[in-house]
Amino acid sequence: MDAIPKVKIFGLPIWGIDVEGLTALICEWVDRREGHWIATLNLDYIARCARSPEFHRLISQADIFTADGMPVLRACQKLDSRFGGLDRTTGADLTPSLLERLEPSDVAIIGGVDPASALRKLGKDPASYFIFDGKVELEGVWVEELARKIGARGAVFVALGCPKQEHLISILRHYLPNAVFVAVGGSFEMMSGMKSRAPQWMQRAGLEWLHRLMIEPKRLWRRYLVEYPPGVFALYREVRAARRTASSTLPPS
Repeated sequence: MDAIPKVKIFGLPIWGIDVEGLTALICEWVDRREGHWIATLNLDYIARCARSPEFHRLISQADIFTADGMPVLRACQKLDSRFGGLDRTTGADLTPSLLERLEPSDVAIIGGVDPASALRKLGKDPASYFIFDGKVELEGVWVEELARKIGARGAVFVALGCPKQEHLISILRHYLPNAVFVAVGGSFEMMSGMKSRAPQWMQRAGLEWLHRLMIEPKRLWRRYLVEYPPGVFALYREVRAARRTASSTLPPS
């Protein structure tokens, strides 16, 4: 892991690792019951960090971060040339990659819209997995009971949307310190076909947000047109400050 390039943005160390490489690592951690919290960072996370110190403290509890959004990846590429040949490592790609390799008895799924359909798309039997799709509480006694039901499963996918999934992980991991937690948002809806992903050209161009906005304008207009722009400017300022600091510390030629 020491050879994996890392770039800090808002103090969060983002790993330069692809989906295949991270999948292999997570499978090793699950086998060893080595606990981790994986956060795939997109512009939503960055915008929340910029406007909410409380959310920044919450997400800082994770220990592995990847560039999910194209703006985040481009920021990493500006700060470290080793990110240049990498693609995004998204929750929507990481989730099916992991489910293809992990044993069903090692997996717990919390939330998501009909994750059973997503599992069937992968040729998996949903009955072999632990799936909790009821109402999720964030109160200690309730979370402790959920942890008891999850038991010794080594991989926990939490699909509740941000920031509820992060709040749950921050509590649940204290009861399950040997589990790998992955916050996956709406990944199961995309896997099942309930929501479509943007075409590859839009993903590469950083226009996935526009595709989603066209599909769900009433639900997403505020997020993308009001909440995201400050995140873009905050990300730009963060990169500019980091590059200025780096250039000022270079030895004189």
